[in-house]
Amino acid sequence: MATVTRENIGPLNDKVTVKLAKEDYLPAFEQSIKKYAKTANLPGFRKGMVPASLVKKMYGQSVFSDEVLRKVEKELNDYMANEQLDIFAQPLPLESDSRMLDLNNPDDYSFAFEVGLKPSFDVDIKNIHVTRYHIQITDEMVNDEVNRLRVRYGKMTEPETVDNEEDILNIQFTETDANGNEIQDGISKTDSLLVKYFAEDTRSKLMGMKKEDSIIIQLSRAFEDKEREFVMSDLGLDKNNITDA
Repeated sequence: MATVTRENIGPLNDKVTVKLAKEDYLPAFEQSIKKYAKTANLPGFRKGMVPASLVKKMYGQSVFSDEVLRKVEKELNDYMANEQLDIFAQPLPLESDSRMLDLNNPDDYSFAFEVGLKPSFDVDIKNIHVTRYHIQITDEMVNDEVNRLRVRYGKMTEPETVDNEEDILNIQFTETDANGNEIQDGISKTDSLLVKYFAEDTRSKLMGMKKEDSIIIQLSRAFEDKEREFVMSDLGLDKNNITDA
C-alpha cells in the first residue's frame, strides 16, 4: 500500500516522500495494456485482436512509466488535499535513490518532493487606520466609457467620407519631395490611424475626404509629439530626429 511521509527540512520547507509498492501500480498497468490491445492497429492483426503480450513488448515501458508516475501524482495530491497544505507554486521533485523504472523488474519505488509552505500570521484590523475614498462618477465619465466601448466592440462600416474623429483611416504613406513628387525608393508603408491622432489643423483637412483622396502632410506638423514619435518609429524613422519629420 502506498505511503506518504513528511519531514521538515528548513524554515517553511518540507520534504514529502511518496512510497509505492508493486501492488499499487501493477494492476493499473495491466489494465492499460489490455486497453491498448483493444484499440491498437498493427499490420497482420484485426483491430482489437492484437495480443496483449505483443503490445506490452512494443509499448510496455512507456505505459509502465506513465502508470507509476500517475500513481505518484495522485498520492501526492491526495495527501496535500487531506493535510490542507498551503504551498507556493508546485512541489519540486528532489533527487532520490529510486531505481530506474524498469518494466522487466518492477519494484517498490520512492519519490521525494520539496514543498514551500506559506507562512501564517494574524492581523489585528482594529489597529489599522486607512482612508476610505468616495469616488463621484459623473455623467461625462459614464458617457466617455460608453463611447470607448462602442468604438472597441462596435460593428465596422465603410462610410463614404471622413466625418468623425473616431473614424479609422487606412493610409498609404508615401515619401515625397517638397513639391509632392514621389521619391524613388523612398518610404512607402500602409498603416491604420484614428483621425483624432492627427493634430487639430490636419484633422480639419481630413474631414470630408473620400476613398482614394490624397493629402500632403509634414509629420512634424501633422501630429503632436507623442503620436509623431509612434508614427515615425512605425515608418522606420528616427523618432528623436525632428529633421526626419
